[in-house]
Amino acid sequence: MPTNWAPFDILAGPADVYVAATGTSFPTVSGSVSAWTALGKTEGGVTVRHTQNVEMLSSDQDTGPLKALRTEEGLEVQCNLVSLTLENYAKVMNSATVTAAAGPPATKEIPLYRDVNVGLFALLIRGRSPYGNFNSQYQIPVVCQTDEPEIEHVKDDKSILACTWTALVDPNAATTSDRFGKLIAQTS
Repeated sequence: MPTNWAPFDILAGPADVYVAATGTSFPTVSGSVSAWTALGKTEGGVTVRHTQNVEMLSSDQDTGPLKALRTEEGLEVQCNLVSLTLENYAKVMNSATVTAAAGPPATKEIPLYRDVNVGLFALLIRGRSPYGNFNSQYQIPVVCQTDEPEIEHVKDDKSILACTWTALVDPNAATTSDRFGKLIAQTS
């Protein structure tokens, strides 16, 4: 990760996105990501969105709400990939299999049909810490790609592949609060 500069709590710069099989151990915040597949360079940043639906409850005697209940919550990660290897494209396309042929010419291919079953991954997003020149990382144990991936081939700009990863509740979470994983920031 490139250098973070003071004031550290004002974060600037890109984050890196990695995927692995669900159940893969997350690295420590300063550890190696060698067991993870980097999705490469992005365009427009990496957006982490905490979605929710909150129902406001009121009574006939009051004009304002008396109680709020969260009836749904979610976690989404959105990014645009510019490193368009077939291996990266395949991850977005339901973990499609990349097949290589020796040729001539040598080629690689992926199927474009995804079928009924949805591929699941673990997701790691590594960025900068708000506490110094260190890393922080989102550790999301179960995600699937939920966007309608599209790629635009244009003559005057690079092609990008838009993707959205949506967290699923981790059935193996140690606690209720760990169901979508956690955000960790290194402090020293």
